[in-house]
Amino acid sequence: MEKQILRILTKKQGHFISGQEISNKLNVSRMTISTYMKKLKEKGYQIVTSTKKGYCLTLDNDIIFSDDIKKQLHSFYQNIEYYDEVTSTNLLMKTGNYQQGDIIIADSQTAGQGRNGRTFYSPKQKGIYLSFLLKPQRSIYDSLKITSCCAVALIKTIKKNYSLEPTIKWVNDIMLGDLKIAGILCEATLEMNTAQIENMIVGVGLNVHHYDMPHELQGIAGCIEDDLQSFVPRQKIIIDFLNIFYDDYSKLSSLSFLDIYRQSSYVLHQNITVFENNTTYPAYVASINDDSSLTIIVNDQEKILQSGEVSIRKN
Repeated sequence: MEKQILRILTKKQGHFISGQEISNKLNVSRMTISTYMKKLKEKGYQIVTSTKKGYCLTLDNDIIFSDDIKKQLHSFYQNIEYYDEVTSTNLLMKTGNYQQGDIIIADSQTAGQGRNGRTFYSPKQKGIYLSFLLKPQRSIYDSLKITSCCAVALIKTIKKNYSLEPTIKWVNDIMLGDLKIAGILCEATLEMNTAQIENMIVGVGLNVHHYDMPHELQGIAGCIEDDLQSFVPRQKIIIDFLNIFYDDYSKLSSLSFLDIYRQSSYVLHQNITVFENNTTYPAYVASINDDSSLTIIVNDQEKILQSGEVSIRKN
């Protein structure tokens, strides 16, 4: 019932619609409509109520309808589950019996996950928080390629919808200037005998609409629309991202994504600090290899950086 009411309100977003008209459309009493409106407001939806005019979903709401998304996705993608709030879309996907191409989307997360146990702040209606399941049947050494393919899909999606030049901070962050606007968390399970990836959960968090960052994230994280007048619906960004990702993922071996990955690098040919095994050391990023690893120069010696527990910071 809540989604049905939201769909009616969204069709007249920014304008009032009477409670009687809504009740007639749904064949329920006006009291029932009033009860659900209260529940929607409690969940954070901005709805103005007028005894004379009815209800108005304000323009700053950005509602996601999973059935509309499904209609516009490649057939690779299967079921979509949508939640107003979860702890983490990755955590939720780990607990269920999901198939390749299944997607979980949340309007907010209370414990969004990042790499190395970090959290990803995920307020309601401001970002995109989703996970989907892959069954790559590829070597564990291809896992970094999949993360990189996902990062390039985010870059392409942002550039398709905004006049911006985001970059990729190896291995899994999307940057706008020096602020992180997105993170990718890929978690894989392996077939023990073959070291092949059996399942991979791809989790994506993308800060879209402007909001005031918590104090601890100020100067570190930002949103796509922080300094823009434009407003792009999250639903469109989700559709673009998932379709663009599949286009490159379906031909992963061709490395079709790699040129853009290199061109969009935040760290290529830069001096960095490497954090590895509880130690730090300075290095220079010489190249990005075909497997998406980095070749760095440390004390005049070449070294290859894979993912794992390694993280880097540009100096």
